[in-house]
Amino acid sequence: MGRRSLRTLARSPLVRHNLLYLVGIGGSGAGVLVAQAYGAHHLTAAANGASTSVVAVLNLLYTMSYVVAAGAAREVAAAVAQGMPAAAQWPSLRRSGWKIGLALGAAMVPLDIVLALLLRLPDPWVLAVAVVAGPVAALGGSQRGYLQGARDFRRLAFNFLLYGGTMVVMAVVLLKLGLGATAVPLASVAGALGSAVYPRHRAVQGSGRRAHPGPLIDSSVVAGAATAPIFNNFDVVAARHVLSPYGAGLYSGLSVMGKILFFGTSSLSAVMYPRVAAAPTARLRRQLLLQTLVALAVIDGLVLAAYAVFSRQLLGIVLGHQYQSDSSLLLLFSAGVAGLTVVNLLVYFSLGAREKGFAVVPAIGVPVLIGWLFTSPPEVGAFVPRIASALLVLAALEALIVVPRALRARATPEVGQT
Repeated sequence: MGRRSLRTLARSPLVRHNLLYLVGIGGSGAGVLVAQAYGAHHLTAAANGASTSVVAVLNLLYTMSYVVAAGAAREVAAAVAQGMPAAAQWPSLRRSGWKIGLALGAAMVPLDIVLALLLRLPDPWVLAVAVVAGPVAALGGSQRGYLQGARDFRRLAFNFLLYGGTMVVMAVVLLKLGLGATAVPLASVAGALGSAVYPRHRAVQGSGRRAHPGPLIDSSVVAGAATAPIFNNFDVVAARHVLSPYGAGLYSGLSVMGKILFFGTSSLSAVMYPRVAAAPTARLRRQLLLQTLVALAVIDGLVLAAYAVFSRQLLGIVLGHQYQSDSSLLLLFSAGVAGLTVVNLLVYFSLGAREKGFAVVPAIGVPVLIGWLFTSPPEVGAFVPRIASALLVLAALEALIVVPRALRARATPEVGQT
């Protein structure tokens, strides 16, 4: 009976989709790390610093990819639930992606001038890649959102892997060609371009109309989908600005180890999201939320327990024995990241349910948190508690807004559903 249950569980679409998403996003992240590590070993310290700065700018631009993906996935999932073919939605998604991307690219022209002054780059022309990255990021978001909404997690995983793999190959080639500090940023844009063009979609007969006419993204989609990507980039920037070299080095290790928890559970929100968007009743959405929350609580609890027991040994392995005395900060930081996983799940549940009240928490809380980090005392012992406490407060506030409303599920179908 046990073996049969395990086989049934292994064949479950929920399990399979989670595994595919983890493989894709894990491989993509690994590719980025390999490309940047290869660049660090083949560039001078100054050139690598310039390269890393531009890549950080690109990573912030790629936040738009998550925003567009959230809007696209919701549209496609709702359309499929109403009996419309997913492929019939692609032309409108592509047009919206182009419009958003071109606007973002145009906005980067004046911003590049400001960034060139702030980053003090020896070759500021490398920032020109940010102009190209705008449209590429938006189109990549359209692709990923389309695949997520259609629940095509196999091709979505390959899309992620294509980004990481292309970045590694191009970084090696461009560095061998002597492009220096421009190599890794160009490789990043090349990887994003691969995600933007794969896969190609065949023309399918259908109405081509959206299930819910209106803009692809709105303020709630921006506030929700951008929350985690913005934090995952700005916290390291704030640490490098505020902390001593020792503190920044320690925080970099805490950040990598703690965020394993976030990226390791991100598949739960990604797989739940299109199902919530397609759910015909509030009761079904409630069931999806509760099931996913239980799974998230189990995974978060197991990881936190492992960090509580082995934090000293793990920190010594990752950073070195000189950092072991600060091992208690790993558990504290990871507890904050657990709060971020809850925020991420509730954000995507609300987006799928087309609720907007949730957006108040990230729209106000994330900018306040970032400002608080940049004004932190220059001790890592003060910096980490700020992050952990703030993220836990954000999670509590989001839960107070989202969960009670979700639990008041109605048994009747939504308007327009039959």
